[in-house]
Amino acid sequence: MSSKKNKNTYTRNNKVSVKQNSEIIKIVLIVMVVVSVIIASVTSIKAAVSKRKSDKTVRVAFYGLSQEYCDILKEKIPVEEGITLICEVVSDGAIDLGALKQKYDMIFTWKGEVTDALEDSAEEIPAKITESMPSSLRNKKCAPILLDNCELAYSKEVVEKTGGNMPNSFPAFLNYINDAKAYTFSPFFLNGADDRVLIAFVGNIIEAIGGVDAYKALIQALRSGTPFDQVFDQELTTTGLTLGKVLDSLKDWPGQGYTHPAWYNAQSNDVIYFAEEGHTAVFFTFLHDHRKIAYNIISRYEAFLLPPASSTIEYGIIAPAMSVMLLSENANARRYINEFFTEETQAKLSEQTKLAPVHSRAQAYDRQADDVRYWAASCPGGALSDLYLAAFQRNPAKFTEFAGKLRAMVK
Repeated sequence: MSSKKNKNTYTRNNKVSVKQNSEIIKIVLIVMVVVSVIIASVTSIKAAVSKRKSDKTVRVAFYGLSQEYCDILKEKIPVEEGITLICEVVSDGAIDLGALKQKYDMIFTWKGEVTDALEDSAEEIPAKITESMPSSLRNKKCAPILLDNCELAYSKEVVEKTGGNMPNSFPAFLNYINDAKAYTFSPFFLNGADDRVLIAFVGNIIEAIGGVDAYKALIQALRSGTPFDQVFDQELTTTGLTLGKVLDSLKDWPGQGYTHPAWYNAQSNDVIYFAEEGHTAVFFTFLHDHRKIAYNIISRYEAFLLPPASSTIEYGIIAPAMSVMLLSENANARRYINEFFTEETQAKLSEQTKLAPVHSRAQAYDRQADDVRYWAASCPGGALSDLYLAAFQRNPAKFTEFAGKLRAMVK
């Protein structure tokens, strides 16, 4: 009996001990969880406080924009009490993208080689911003603010004489300048001495004939540093389109009577003179240069884009986009970016720059700017950067070298 009683007592005491240990373990675990929560909360609070302090300084970079455009954009950034706003113009040419991201919270620049290189590390643009613009212009990492444009300015008088309609395909464009030989000295003309204008025109032809894929293939070859002779012969489409074939064709244009023999060396004042005197049926230019031509001259011309070779080609509009990117999680920078995409601000920016707004409902400066927005919205490929921005934005020396070689090929 005594042995059994001792055994029962031991079992009972053991159960009590186990229960006590279990309760102690629970208490320890609870304490550990509470301590962990307190530490996490303190850490979170410290991080939030630190971020708020950091957010009180907003660092803004402007790269590759004219001083006029920088000043216009800067005016739209609020100056608020308690927030330090630092705006700096970054020198054109080579820049260290890593240092750029470390130093600035947001950047205003033209969409192109620089923005493409920054996209992976950039912060996403608020959805309500991208939703305000046509779907073909939406980009989660690089939001267009205003659009420039590569355009063809057609003589209204010559259009009437040649049938009354502007060409709606690239073959029709060639027929137009061929027919215009009967009415003008140089049916086609452009400021060929300007490197950017020259290579933009060549890029437009590549895109018109081969579509977006051919144009992007050319950009990729130029970005990768492929030697010129290899770029010259690289097939950009399955049908064998090459840069060399386009340049060979342009070289024949003076002999066919399509353009002036020295079109590749023409200056901007030559273009204005030819347009004023009615010596050309159509000339190629950028929208921002179009704005510099006197109204009594430009009003006699109708702007249109270089049309695609056929309706089956996926094409875009080569329309440089003044854009903004978020380079950090700065809350105030994210808030400030919204200011550029209200209907009212977009209308004001279009009025000040005479470029096209991207907000779907914003009032455009004029019908020309409204047309650019419409073309960008309706083209399947959306707005594309010209070759300078797309391939040479950080390398002006390579750009000059490429333009020189291209000019030599069309002489």
